[in-house]
Amino acid sequence: MNARRLVIAGLALAVLIAVIAVVFDQLAVRPAQTTAQNSSPASPSAAGSSPTGSGEAGSGPQSSGSPTSGPSAGGDGNGGASPGAKPLEVLPPVTVTPTGLPEPSAAAPLLKGKLPDPGNATGAVVDGWPSSVLTLPEGTTIGSTSVSGSGDVLQVIADGVVGKPQQAVIEDFRASLVPHGFWSEEAPAPDGATAARFVRGTDTITVSVATTGTGNSRFQLLGSLHSDTE
Repeated sequence: MNARRLVIAGLALAVLIAVIAVVFDQLAVRPAQTTAQNSSPASPSAAGSSPTGSGEAGSGPQSSGSPTSGPSAGGDGNGGASPGAKPLEVLPPVTVTPTGLPEPSAAAPLLKGKLPDPGNATGAVVDGWPSSVLTLPEGTTIGSTSVSGSGDVLQVIADGVVGKPQQAVIEDFRASLVPHGFWSEEAPAPDGATAARFVRGTDTITVSVATTGTGNSRFQLLGSLHSDTE
């Protein structure tokens, strides 16, 4: 009789333990389901951060909220610089126009007073020739000389033959003109001839020298000199 009671009590205890186990199991399952349901809405938003499903965040909609874009990148959203940012350096506008080197002043006229009357001479130096400025090479056989004036400019023309080489004739004219402030440069000349141009401000003298059949040099001169006619 006691043994039977012990068996029944054992069965009842086993049933009670099974019921308690089922109750605890249900309690454990419900919190897990509740937690899964609460966390499930966040999954779409997390997946939506990258439409392609790749791990490269920033290529989708989240790039608009990147720290390098929007007001935080350029300042406070009103166009101002962010605190601590170095302001841009802007050069001031140029207000002074460079003047460069001044233009050289005009050379003073070499001739003084009224210009001579027009004239020409054959085998001699014409009256009114500016011999104080321009002299012919020593030993010149003069062919002709002439002068003519226009306003404050005296035009001179001469030709002659000299028993010297071409370059020696050019040097004679250079020795006459350089002391008066002329500088010289080569000028175009026909084949076999030599030419030079002498310049002083607006005054010019051009000399061309060719060799004659007898070995002498024949020169031709054309120039213009300014005068202080006041």
